[in-house]
Amino acid sequence: VYEAILSTPSSVQRWLTELSSQGLLEKISDATPSYRCSSDAELRAQIALLAENYRTSPVRVIETIYKREANAAQSFADAFKLKNTDQNS
Repeated sequence: VYEAILSTPSSVQRWLTELSSQGLLEKISDATPSYRCSSDAELRAQIALLAENYRTSPVRVIETIYKREANAAQSFADAFKLKNTDQNS
């Protein structure tokens, strides 16, 4: 996996562990760490749909991912905005 995505081994391992804990991957060997896509049929169908959407509209998929994170960050930031408590208005 490391050679295919050109990242650091620790980063690759961290993401493989995360994807496994989320149920997207299944670890099939500990001796030589090996993984496969989840065997859950519904999840595989959703992954296939996402892959098709990414193939046909990659920008929209990426925008959706980052827009969601930006909205969450903005909502968090908005929670700390000071409200105008000026009683003279």
